[in-house]
Amino acid sequence: MGTTSPPPVTVPAWTQRGSIRGVRAVLQTFLIFPLMGAFSPLTVIDRYRVKPVKGGAVFVSNHSSALDAVVMLQALPNRFRFRAFVVAAADSIFKRKWEAVLTQLLINTFPIPRAGGARPALDRLKEHLTRGSSVVIFPEGTLSRTGNIGTFKKGAAILAIDAGVPIVPAYIDGLYEVFPRFRRIPRRHPASITFGDPLYPQPGEDYDRFIARTEQAVRTLAGPKGLLHDEPAPTGSGSAEGSNYWY
Repeated sequence: MGTTSPPPVTVPAWTQRGSIRGVRAVLQTFLIFPLMGAFSPLTVIDRYRVKPVKGGAVFVSNHSSALDAVVMLQALPNRFRFRAFVVAAADSIFKRKWEAVLTQLLINTFPIPRAGGARPALDRLKEHLTRGSSVVIFPEGTLSRTGNIGTFKKGAAILAIDAGVPIVPAYIDGLYEVFPRFRRIPRRHPASITFGDPLYPQPGEDYDRFIARTEQAVRTLAGPKGLLHDEPAPTGSGSAEGSNYWY
């Protein structure tokens, strides 16, 4: 018997239309970000470190809350924010059409299969990066169970090295207290995001070494909290935020 190829990754063209980008910018600026600030005022630290980056970049951070992507976008300069794709699991929010459409409209989510067939999606993202777009990705590949940082997977390094763009590390603090994986309703608590210097692959550095250096950069930004490690997901976890994310 032959093997069945996974279905191709489909990203609807409407998400990149100029009119939709305009609507997205308006909704973020006047609805999403103010609403977020109502229960989680954000402090952005060292955003000047992003300024030297020209063209596209891969923005990474720890992943302790479903709101991390909103905070990352809110903190980015406009030239990155309005051309950024947010990586999300194809078998999570993209299982429900209304949720997929809503997140694509509001934060430009990009589906990544995690049960095989990720390569076409990876190649699409590389193309976007080489054309000046950016990618927001959470290399732990799962929401933190404890609020601590978990082990980074190498998808972000693959994108950056192959597309010839830097990785910009960041550390998000406070959102675990706002909206962790086990909470249904957010609660008020301030948040902050600290940016690090852009990282470029060193001569002879492979994907694994580059992502390990990226993880260490995020842990350094976290200060003492960066010394703590998240608990691994239970073996065989079938959660949409499970341990087998490709990245």
